[in-house]
Amino acid sequence: MEKIKRFEDIHLSPETMGEAGIENEVSFSPEIMAEVFKDKGLEVRKPFSVRYVVEREEDSDTVHAHIDVTGEIEADCARCLEQVVYPVELHLNTDYLPATKDMAENLEEERINSETGYYRKVIRLGEFIISELLLTIPLRFICDEDCRGLCAGCGANLNREECRCEASVDPRLQKLKDLKDKFRRK
Repeated sequence: MEKIKRFEDIHLSPETMGEAGIENEVSFSPEIMAEVFKDKGLEVRKPFSVRYVVEREEDSDTVHAHIDVTGEIEADCARCLEQVVYPVELHLNTDYLPATKDMAENLEEERINSETGYYRKVIRLGEFIISELLLTIPLRFICDEDCRGLCAGCGANLNREECRCEASVDPRLQKLKDLKDKFRRK
């Protein structure tokens, strides 16, 4: 597995692509992935793996790319603040077509969906992978759908312990509470 320094270094020239296409697997260190995510709340402890197969369609300028990205992200649960391990498994399929002259310089901006991209002399596969990877990462991480979170009063993790807050009584109902307590004692 090849290690490269930046996602932007994954680029291909369709003109030099042979009939067999290109197949490659690269690894990105946790430090590189931290730069990609640019989120101090996310932690990457293991390298990410990117495997791609790129083939040119016969008698056509269309290039097809199949990409698999795997890795793990660690983050805090948005409800209870416990550590969550989020597995990343991204499977992408996209076709690249030759760009027309009236298209913008940055061809990733011209992309309408993840299935079709454009190229001039070089296919910038790394930029596509980064954009799709960032779109798949959740905005909030939850450890479990049934996570009860933290008590807003005492801060207890309600998944592991009971709330330590004393229930406050509405002053308008205090007389009824006193009456209820009086009958309990008898």
